Amino acid sequence: MFGFSVVVASGACDLELALTQVGVLASVPFAGVFCAFPWGYYADTRGRLRALLLSASVGFLMAALSSLSPNWQVLLVLKLFGCFFSTASMTLTMTYLGECTISSVRNRYFMYMSAANLSSECVFYLIAYFILPLSFRIEIPFLSITYRSWRLYTFILAIPLGLGALMLLLLHESPKFLASRGEAEKALKVLRAMYKANGGNEVDYPVKMLIDDNVEATSEISFWESLVKQTVPLFKPPLLWRTLQLFYLMALSCSNNNLFLMWYPVIANQFFKSFETPGLEDKSFCDRVVANLTGPTDSEGFICDDTISTNTIFAGILLGITFGVLGLIIATLARWRQFLLIGIFASAAICLLLTNILRQPVMNMIVFTFIQDTAICIGLVASYFVDIYPTTHRALATSLSMLFTRIVSLGGVNLMGIVIVEHCIVTFYVCALYVSSGVLMSLFLPSEKKLHKQQQQQRKS
Repeated sequence: MFGFSVVVASGACDLELALTQVGVLASVPFAGVFCAFPWGYYADTRGRLRALLLSASVGFLMAALSSLSPNWQVLLVLKLFGCFFSTASMTLTMTYLGECTISSVRNRYFMYMSAANLSSECVFYLIAYFILPLSFRIEIPFLSITYRSWRLYTFILAIPLGLGALMLLLLHESPKFLASRGEAEKALKVLRAMYKANGGNEVDYPVKMLIDDNVEATSEISFWESLVKQTVPLFKPPLLWRTLQLFYLMALSCSNNNLFLMWYPVIANQFFKSFETPGLEDKSFCDRVVANLTGPTDSEGFICDDTISTNTIFAGILLGITFGVLGLIIATLARWRQFLLIGIFASAAICLLLTNILRQPVMNMIVFTFIQDTAICIGLVASYFVDIYPTTHRALATSLSMLFTRIVSLGGVNLMGIVIVEHCIVTFYVCALYVSSGVLMSLFLPSEKKLHKQQQQQRKS
């Protein structure tokens, strides 16, 4: 999904992309979350594993086909349709993981997942380092395309979804989901398998029966009644305030990161190219970037250059490694997630302010990179969904939060393409104010002691 930003930057000449079209293509992965509601509903009524398998399989197929797009419009359609499916993979994996881990390690596991997600940036930039410089050109007349390195790169980025779909075949359905649907025997079978995988003897598994007092009897009601039953509780007391709060924090965590991550290859590429432009030695970050985004593209002598600077690729690799390691370190501190959220939001806001204040190129890139550290908060916020929402509403709540998040990201990435040239500095200051609001919102999250007490009451009831 995020590697697609490199695809857009490296395929700009073949696809004849203007700056606004770059923004549209870079934002299209976020449009896939318009299907978040049906995916959440499907996962809460038909199963987490089944939804994930369908999501990854079709997502892989569409992503692979997009590498053969003859123009940017076809690429747009294929990527959009593919993301309608693949968008469920992250949100539902969070729900699935949360339901298969005990509360004492759950927060840490969410941070491990976030660290893996963040380090994927290192992977797709590393692949770009080896693939994009290849100079082969293969004409495919019946598709009216020239197969170049960026198309091969696009196909390689699709492969993990296919591998993920195959690995899902080795997994079990969430035992919590099975128990909530009244399938106690299947749930016990999964629990015994988990017990065995953790070193126990399956025959000696001590649990012989599950109490099913809270089983959701949805088979006897209509589709629309089921839809209302799954959705309405999220938006009325006692969950309403937590829904609004967590939706906002999830949107903030993702959208700030997504906005700059999807534009990262373009902005970083232009920044490094500015060193070859005279007169920019003592200019701000925005001055350097904008100077190379406003070239004479309509002139007769203009030559399109879609090469990705080696410095840009190295910066992307370093970004992935830094955030991956940082995520693993923070995983050891996950028990203090409220304080971590406050600290991360505050540091991102400070970096946004410093980006254009500092005039030293190395420091410019460091603070610009750390603007995106709000992505570390995704796992922390997601863990609250598992702790606060009941099993029967959990997947839908997480999916809807991602729907809201990606809508914000979709608008932000497109808006960046419109305002970056004329209002670059103002954009950074507005984002700093936006991120600062996360500090205030995090102060009102429930304490760990209060959450633990609520969980104990739920178990007793």
